[in-house]
Amino acid sequence: MSTLVLADRAPVVRDGLRALLASHDDIHVVAEAATSRDTLFETLRWRPDVLLLDFDRTDLISTCREIRRSAPDTGVLVFSDCDDDSTVLATIRTGVLGYVPKSAPESDLVRAIHNVAAGQAVFGKHVAGKITELLHTQPPEAFPDLTRREREILHLLVVGMPVPAIANRLALASKTVRNHTSGIFHKLGVASRDEAVVLARRAGLDRLVRQ
Repeated sequence: MSTLVLADRAPVVRDGLRALLASHDDIHVVAEAATSRDTLFETLRWRPDVLLLDFDRTDLISTCREIRRSAPDTGVLVFSDCDDDSTVLATIRTGVLGYVPKSAPESDLVRAIHNVAAGQAVFGKHVAGKITELLHTQPPEAFPDLTRREREILHLLVVGMPVPAIANRLALASKTVRNHTSGIFHKLGVASRDEAVVLARRAGLDRLVRQ
């Protein structure tokens, strides 16, 4: 059973999602929210497996960031038709586990909910394309000692993905990702993820994901 909090400003959207998900016995909607403040309150109150939400850009990004900080065990799944590059990538940077368009069929949404509840990253084709684009934007002269795999992982660290999401995205074991991360730190001469991200941003790796 996956527990879920619904967050959307539009009552008709929340009502529709609740009705749709009611037909799935393995998904239980424990609460709804229409504002960022209520979303944080309900998430901290219920500690659901998944937070399914869609707000405008400012509230979306700030809410995702706060949920990741205050309720890290809750997987955040954005359900939105926003296709603005900067908004999509800035949202991914907060560490959400999923981003699915509202045009997705019911089966895709249900599958995404279960995957996010299990700690797996789920991104629609449009968003996955943006991540792929990001992976190929590093200047060739930056960090020449890094392998191709290490470059991919460094890009995803800059995006803000947690290790389990990176592992799922690249079809690797979490331990393998951690080993690659240690290698990145050694080659960059840093001791932490934060220091590696700072160096990567200075090299321009974040220019497509700036808020």
